Amino acid sequence: FDTKWYASKHEIASARIYSLDGKVVRIEASVSDDFDTPGRGNATASDATLAAVAEAVGQAWEDAEANRDANQTYEGFSILHHQISPKGVPLAAWVDTYLMNTGWGEDLSPPGDNYFWWGWQHEGNDDSVGVPHPDIPAETVTAFEKFADDWAFGRSDQHTLRIGEWEIQAWRKDLPEREDPNDYRGMGWVGSDGRP
Repeated sequence: FDTKWYASKHEIASARIYSLDGKVVRIEASVSDDFDTPGRGNATASDATLAAVAEAVGQAWEDAEANRDANQTYEGFSILHHQISPKGVPLAAWVDTYLMNTGWGEDLSPPGDNYFWWGWQHEGNDDSVGVPHPDIPAETVTAFEKFADDWAFGRSDQHTLRIGEWEIQAWRKDLPEREDPNDYRGMGWVGSDGRP
């Protein structure tokens, strides 16, 4: 049997369940995100029972999501503004997004259809783009940019930073291991002086 590829309406995901011999069931899962980052996972169930197939589907899905995370070439951050409501209730409202290119290439814009430039996503009233929200103090903007760079390249394990009423939060709580160019030295890709 073969279900062919089927998709989910709630996520950018698809899967295929099939068996070549009616005994071993194979599952392929494919996931993506708003930035068109691909992720693939495979699993097998040694028998065609519902419990075994359900477990294999879950494993293929987890593997696909982990593969997508490893393939991700960007880091995203939400900028929040904290206030106290008139009734004394603390509120945090999203005001901006900050995106970093962590890929090897010089992509001029983020992949996918939702964002059109790297950095700050605010659009100013004067048609300026890629500028921080005007209410964020300049020194906080600088601190947030440094924080984002440190987080994205593994120099910090804190995924959030709050300065006064402003906060930046990484979209991910944990980062995958980034490749260290120093590891290429032994392969001859980087000379002993540190230059390619």
